[in-house]
Amino acid sequence: MTWDWVASQSIRLILVVTGIVVAGVLAFKIAALLLEQRLTFHPPRGYAATPGTRGLPFDDVFMRTEDGFRVHGWFIPGIEQEARRGDARAPARPRLTLLLFHGNAENIGDSLDLALLARPAGYNLMLVDYRGYGESAGQPSESGLYSDGRAALAYLRSRRDVDAARIVVWGRSIGSAVAVEAAADDAGADRGRAVDAPPPAGIILESPFTSAADLLRDGGHTVLLVLSRFGTYRFDSASRIGRVKSPVLVIHGTADDIAPFRLGRRLFELAPGRKELVAIEGGGHNDLWALHEDEVWGAAHRFLETLE
Repeated sequence: MTWDWVASQSIRLILVVTGIVVAGVLAFKIAALLLEQRLTFHPPRGYAATPGTRGLPFDDVFMRTEDGFRVHGWFIPGIEQEARRGDARAPARPRLTLLLFHGNAENIGDSLDLALLARPAGYNLMLVDYRGYGESAGQPSESGLYSDGRAALAYLRSRRDVDAARIVVWGRSIGSAVAVEAAADDAGADRGRAVDAPPPAGIILESPFTSAADLLRDGGHTVLLVLSRFGTYRFDSASRIGRVKSPVLVIHGTADDIAPFRLGRRLFELAPGRKELVAIEGGGHNDLWALHEDEVWGAAHRFLETLE
């Protein structure tokens, strides 16, 4: 056995091991890319209810995103705003308009409880479905959701009955990531947003989280966490919240077992400007409105009143 033989065998072994490692990494990468959409999003198509079935007036709206998709939404006017439409003597300055980005595994048909509270309070409400949800075209992705959010915000700014400086962005769960991206001071600056567009008047984050990685780590989803390292989805609100200059309200249940309360508190701590954290004692992730509607809306309404 010569030294040259030992060296050649060692090199061959290194090459084999390296090949196996590379093949394994590529397999994880391919698996992540193929599965991440299916594992991340659960888009319902049918509506449990519509504004019409709940006795609410509304505009049925379709918007075109910057990447060419057609997304669907409902614009529900506040009572005061609706009255102004037929009264030339009414004050020209409208009240706030809320733009809601819903959570995963739901669509705008599941968000009408908010409309029943916002409308009597005089607030306009815009509900928008992400691509692949409800009547919106396409398939969801992280970048796609952000594009949908920017399209909805641009649409509201274009309406004559909406004051572009008085839009409040509200994100629930995964929608909180969309809200943070939309509200960041440089969001869409290189994607056609008007440079003089005013920032949102405020941002409400309901059951938010810092990032997808933190969500998986804190939830004990080790396999999914490893797999996510090879995917493209990040939902990294923690890296964006510092660019949000609008007042921030975070509403989070202390018993949330999907997006743990500590992640919402951490995101709150990273927000740079005026901010408020409301902890809903005993509130979970999916029962905040079912069991704690008065507390959630009470906190939101008080916050909105400070923006008037």
